[in-house]
Amino acid sequence: MILITTGAGKVGQHVITQLAQRKIPARAGFHSQAKASAVREPGIEGVVLDFESPESRAAAFKGIDTLFLVTPGTPFQGGQEEKLLAEAKKVGVKRIVKLSGKISERHTAGFSVWNSEAERRIKASGIPYTILRANFFMQNLFTCAEPIKQGGFTMGPATQSPALVDTRDIAAMVVAALTEEGHTGKTYDVNGPELLDGHAQAAVFSKVLGRPVKYQDVTVDQFVKYLQSVGMPDWMVEAFRVVAESDNTDRSEQSSADIERVLHRKPGTLEQFIKDHRATFQP
Repeated sequence: MILITTGAGKVGQHVITQLAQRKIPARAGFHSQAKASAVREPGIEGVVLDFESPESRAAAFKGIDTLFLVTPGTPFQGGQEEKLLAEAKKVGVKRIVKLSGKISERHTAGFSVWNSEAERRIKASGIPYTILRANFFMQNLFTCAEPIKQGGFTMGPATQSPALVDTRDIAAMVVAALTEEGHTGKTYDVNGPELLDGHAQAAVFSKVLGRPVKYQDVTVDQFVKYLQSVGMPDWMVEAFRVVAESDNTDRSEQSSADIERVLHRKPGTLEQFIKDHRATFQP
């Protein structure tokens, strides 16, 4: 039996759907009984999984032999994953697929550090593993939906040109690693097919939506002030500041080769993603 630690996440929800489509039974963890009870996918059991509760962890892990481990990228990630890994060892989990993220050795704070530490814990656990280092989610662009609807613009630091990846493709990589042989001990870079800065992203939005969408370059300081103005906690603001100060335009670090090798196809484009979610971005 497979356990998905975060069933309501941007990736976890698609892992649930894809496992159900393949008629592979699984258990999915949620932070509330209401969300756990709302699961309707055939063969998927929703359970409450409170990372800090020993009783909740024990119940969720009962009978589990395969684990999709994903926890929020926060300063609390380390403690949460240590508890989940301890439970995995206790019940004899035989395979872990870990959703990690892009790692830069230049970063000394935030997401890269948390991801690096998470990967070290997985490798030290002694449990066979596969690690997926995912790039910036296309689904994160949903946070730009209102400004795109109302004013036809989005904004961000000029340094960023990520190979955006659809979480449906990340989920397909997860399902492959959970259910197929040949992925043990592998670390995959999970990137989209195009290296797009903000202006290029806006151009794709304009093309698909049939109206002008502009990208507004801002300085890192302006970006940080914006994040603070919307109430983002200090630790998260600092994590995004570190990312914003980096230059991630290196194509060699954002190749889609791994995703093509595992899925035997190219990952989805931003254009297709916007077409699939056109109603979200239209006024």
